[in-house]
Amino acid sequence: MASPAHAGAINARPTDGEGVPSAGTFSTILHSAHVEFLSTLQLLAERARFLTGADGAGIAIRENDAFVYRAGAGKLFETGTRCDVSKDPLVKCLATANPSLVSAFMPQGQTVRVAVPITVDGDVIGLLELHSSIAGFPDDDLRALSSLAEMVGTALEHLRAAEGAHTQIVQNTHPSTAEPPAPVSWHAEGTTEGARKLDSPPASTSEPVRVHTCHSCGFPISDNRQLCVECERKPDAPRLPNPQLLASESDPGFIENHGFTIASLLISALVIAIIYWLR
Repeated sequence: MASPAHAGAINARPTDGEGVPSAGTFSTILHSAHVEFLSTLQLLAERARFLTGADGAGIAIRENDAFVYRAGAGKLFETGTRCDVSKDPLVKCLATANPSLVSAFMPQGQTVRVAVPITVDGDVIGLLELHSSIAGFPDDDLRALSSLAEMVGTALEHLRAAEGAHTQIVQNTHPSTAEPPAPVSWHAEGTTEGARKLDSPPASTSEPVRVHTCHSCGFPISDNRQLCVECERKPDAPRLPNPQLLASESDPGFIENHGFTIASLLISALVIAIIYWLR
């Protein structure tokens, strides 16, 4: 279900004359949804690597009969390549739909691998995989990785909702002339300059959005926060003083606190001086 903001954005776009966005217009919206989905996966992969201190983290999504890496951070993971699900811990993770961990001794030292399932409605649709050569993955790390895997599942559900809406609009408008959305790739495709100008949406004239980040780890946070949820749980995380909202909140001075008393003493001294002078 689209939010009011998304609904307003769709209604503000050109329609086919019957109040329904055209297939070409919604293809642009769907293309943006794919880009946002891949950006979300990349952000979550980098977050997983930061929280666990792993050498590399990758997110693989099931496409047809294969799992393909769509985001990677650090070493060993390349986006667009297939995930080998015939080896542990991936085999056990897919079979049990639970996190699986395996440790092996390699010529360069010990290597620990962990796989966390990404599920939607009980179906494993992806894998969050991490490698580490320094330390293992304690229970706290596995719980954090499971939370990140749930975020990936939520992002995929939103993408599927956008794809379903696009399909419905195409069927209700011009099914014979509608063109399917172009595949999204991280790499630039070899197109001519003229074709690029026709296919690319108009450039936005709005100013770039300022993203607030955690003062400790740099993870994006909301405007009214200083630390992310993970850093707030750490006792050694830096704590910044809350800024004062108004200048009047500053501590008043000595004269402001004792102005009446000082004025009374001055008046009394002046009266005594006048009486003494009149004598």
